[in-house]
Amino acid sequence: MKMNVAGISFFRSLFLAVVFVGVGYAQDVRKVSASMIMRTSHKGKTTNTRAELCYATSGRMVTLFPKPAELYLFNNANGELRVYDPTKNTVLQQQNATYSTETTQFFFFLHNRKADLGLSSMGFSLGSTKFENGVMITTWKSPTPLAKNIKRVELVHKGQNPIFMKYVDPSDRTIKKVFYYDYTKLGTVDFPQTITQIDYVTAKDSIVTKTAYGALKINEQVQSNLLEFTIPSNAKVIK
Repeated sequence: MKMNVAGISFFRSLFLAVVFVGVGYAQDVRKVSASMIMRTSHKGKTTNTRAELCYATSGRMVTLFPKPAELYLFNNANGELRVYDPTKNTVLQQQNATYSTETTQFFFFLHNRKADLGLSSMGFSLGSTKFENGVMITTWKSPTPLAKNIKRVELVHKGQNPIFMKYVDPSDRTIKKVFYYDYTKLGTVDFPQTITQIDYVTAKDSIVTKTAYGALKINEQVQSNLLEFTIPSNAKVIK
């Protein structure tokens, strides 16, 4: 895979999928391993992407994409991203806040941030709270830097777990919906094994992405060595 602009965009999309107030994290969870299947549907075409990943609550994440060509994706809490191609022995290096592991589902849920799923840390402010049909609905106002694209975000919780998010633009058009479901226990934490995101490109065009996690293991159960994998020192750096 060539690391051009399209390639970088592809990995950004994948990373955001792996695709918001409490403090601290689930003390009994130090690391997690999982398999991931991401199914993306757009204009009648469906693309399936499979990966294996390991996440440490210290902030390190390593993801292996075995096909069509083996690639390793490394990122951390500082937003440092490296994509290693063992066939070519090359590594792409980027740094951006959107690559931080603190924007992933694993961070939000294992670090007890599921009350707002990172919205407050992005500058959103709580506008209103209401209870309806057994769920809690909170509305979050967009910060000025994002106001041109996002007017507000609506977040729905059932009990303590988020089950739905909706992004609305300044014209009151829904531009994104996210569903969280199929919860399971990771230690003492509830974690959604399946996340479905719908991006409304236009009023008549949408992209549906379903991300499913399986074979979830924690701590001593983790048999994968991905977290220990290192990029060879002689790998060629590309930008």
